[in-house]
Amino acid sequence: MPVSLLLDSSDQNLSVGFARDGSVFAKVSYEAWQRQSELLVAEIDRLMKENGLQRIDIESVVVGKGPGSYTGVRIAMSVAKVIAMALHIPLYAVSSLEILKNPCKTSLCLVNARSKRSYVGVYGKDETIEDTIWSNAEVLDYISSHPEAAVCGDASYLGIEGEHHDVLDNLLLCMDDEHKVDNPLGAKPVYLKDSYEKGKFKTVVRKLMPADFKAVMAIENECFHHPYDENQMLYEINENPVAYLYVAVVDHEVVGFIDFYITFNSATICQIAVKESFRRKGVAQLLWKQMEKDFETQAEPIEFLTLEVRESNAAARGFYKKNGLEEITLKKQYYDNGENAVYMVRSYVND
Repeated sequence: MPVSLLLDSSDQNLSVGFARDGSVFAKVSYEAWQRQSELLVAEIDRLMKENGLQRIDIESVVVGKGPGSYTGVRIAMSVAKVIAMALHIPLYAVSSLEILKNPCKTSLCLVNARSKRSYVGVYGKDETIEDTIWSNAEVLDYISSHPEAAVCGDASYLGIEGEHHDVLDNLLLCMDDEHKVDNPLGAKPVYLKDSYEKGKFKTVVRKLMPADFKAVMAIENECFHHPYDENQMLYEINENPVAYLYVAVVDHEVVGFIDFYITFNSATICQIAVKESFRRKGVAQLLWKQMEKDFETQAEPIEFLTLEVRESNAAARGFYKKNGLEEITLKKQYYDNGENAVYMVRSYVND
């Protein structure tokens, strides 16, 4: 008979369960701080063997998606996505605060976010507050002014005894259209600390790899009036002996790239581009910092940085000025459409 697999590793505990006909019949839940990645798959396998289950028996996966531990929320989500895609079954992703709630009353659900802050969600018929981050002082004020609300989760860091409810039972309650993921491949953990809107997300800058090519070409085509074609970009990546290429990555998504040249004691920015939805959030500056790190590793010190930018591109010119470049001259009708280029230079000699 088909079963549902229930998973959560978003905080200190590891929770794995199987449910059938609306009830959990096999489960395990215990503290496994920083060991969830070692134990999760083994616990799934153990419970399946103990209950005579086969992979074909799993008809759906329900997973806690965060907020919580930055690493922890990724573990169960990654496993859940792989299983859902491999078996072609539905995936349900549920707030890791919501699964702490008391199903019978309005609940203030809490997880320690460190730095005197809390992950907070309020769930109830009369009041709902979307998952967010509050200072611990704000949490205590809410508790004081809402004595009717159940405080749920490990609230000991606030000096409060919170209610503890079965997260697996609560996961099962959320197998509905509201929590169903349309595309399991695109399911992402929720961190809250990483707010894309406010620019407070974790960005990794690394060397461009062949697997990044399509994403880089998409950004190229989005950002430039006359973008490189695929052959030109492949030359930059694979053949140009003086080219350095890096990408900026947010949650496995390439959101920007830089292509610059170093020849002897000078450098030239060929291209720097960021997806529109991630602009003005510090991504370009991180790419810039990586370039300057490479300058410091050269056997011959970099003395000059140069570039050309469209005269009409005020935003880019402002960015370059902020990073120390000066506008030296205009190159008339430099671009294919006849537009002028502003030639900009920064001297590192006296830095």
